[in-house]
Amino acid sequence: MAKVLFVFLTFLSIPTYSLAGYEVTENCKEARMLMMDLRLKEANRLLAVELAKNSENFYALYLEQTCDAYRLLINGSREDYEAFVDGYEAKRKLMDDRFVDSPYYLACKSEMEMQVGMFNIIHGSQFSGVNKMYHAYKEVYENLEKFPEFKPSLMLDGFFNVAMSNLPPFVKWAVSFFGVSSDFNYGISTLTNLHQSQKEVKGFNAETALFVIFAAKINKSPEMVYDFTQNLDSNIRNLFIHQYFRINIAYRVGKNEQALVALKQIKVGERPYAELLYNYMMGKILLRKISPEAGFYIEQYLKNLRKQEYFKEMTYNLALFYLINGNSAKYHELCTIVREKGSEVNERDREALYDASLDYEPNLNLVKARLLIDGGYLREFKRTMEEFSNHPEQELPYQLEYHFLMGRYQTETGSVEKAIDNFKWVINNGEEEEYYFACASALKLGEIYENAGEFDLAKNYYKMATNLYDSNYYEYLGAKADKALAKIKALN
Repeated sequence: MAKVLFVFLTFLSIPTYSLAGYEVTENCKEARMLMMDLRLKEANRLLAVELAKNSENFYALYLEQTCDAYRLLINGSREDYEAFVDGYEAKRKLMDDRFVDSPYYLACKSEMEMQVGMFNIIHGSQFSGVNKMYHAYKEVYENLEKFPEFKPSLMLDGFFNVAMSNLPPFVKWAVSFFGVSSDFNYGISTLTNLHQSQKEVKGFNAETALFVIFAAKINKSPEMVYDFTQNLDSNIRNLFIHQYFRINIAYRVGKNEQALVALKQIKVGERPYAELLYNYMMGKILLRKISPEAGFYIEQYLKNLRKQEYFKEMTYNLALFYLINGNSAKYHELCTIVREKGSEVNERDREALYDASLDYEPNLNLVKARLLIDGGYLREFKRTMEEFSNHPEQELPYQLEYHFLMGRYQTETGSVEKAIDNFKWVINNGEEEEYYFACASALKLGEIYENAGEFDLAKNYYKMATNLYDSNYYEYLGAKADKALAKIKALN
């Protein structure tokens, strides 16, 4: 959910249209770029200067709310959320029904309403939030009817199609309830084409690039944009937000060492919110490297965290850190905290809750092995799995995880037949168990057979994965299986 919101905070309009009340001045454009660099105090100062000159520059008011939304999203408390909603209502009293002939009127209104709707959902007001987002959705398309070439609304059109195709389970009812349709392929194509057509437009090129990146992240297919993030122009790639998500994409696709090198080059400076994001990524990256320094960054992140999102995820990562460093008691203590505290809105948090609720203590070597293979450290993975083999634990969950991880390794190293044998072993021995391994193995087999052009077998295993999927498992398993099955069916 937070990913979706972050993109909607990056809406920068091109000054092609300009009517009184919505002046995209140089101060406004510079403030937007400062936001993308997470220099939020400087952005606010520029917007204050702009509003002192013209208190009815509603574009500056819109940007002021967006700046507040960045803060709230990255590290806002419940009190910050309530103040944000109050600020939104005060601004809308000034802006509603004024300068309605500007293409910015509905564009800014929809963006502001969407921001509040997302935060409503995050803070527990699901129906109110979804209702606001639906109104925002309608306003985008109403604006496109009036101004069909208006680039910011075209950008939101593309992203709406991506976002609505990837809603989290607890708000999927909204699609059928409101009768909203979506098409991911149309959405990603629209965003990519828009970015290509605006590559020379300073500011907007950075915004459209972020929309493309987040489209892939929300679709749980970060590999789609890895090359894209690496090849962005320097004036875009050096903005903090782009630096951060370039690192995040590398981390997601298993290029952990590359992500670490890039993260070490980031200069946090006077950006307090950037420091929080830095600690978040550094803790996760170093954990995959099995570094003794990982605990420091995870603890720093949790120490300064004010919001509920990502608390479960990072607390469980800290539990793993203690486990792999021999402190089983601390692991169990932190798992109890994961189960009892924090939010369940974010996917990463729900995954942590699943892991912290397992009916067995994870094996130390298998924990290390999973972290290592996730990071792309294949030699270290192999050595760790050999250590497990030398002192194997025969309980079923350990054997299921061992064979699943070996299947992943063999897939990566080209031993596909061995990988198939391991994944089938997991399914045969684990499909009746309440663990994710059999579902994940079916998904992996579907991918193997699809890549080999054996589409009937691929379809069978994707269908098996959807049937084995339980809503408590990692959500990417169900989402990827559903999408892969739909794609295979469309080929036949």
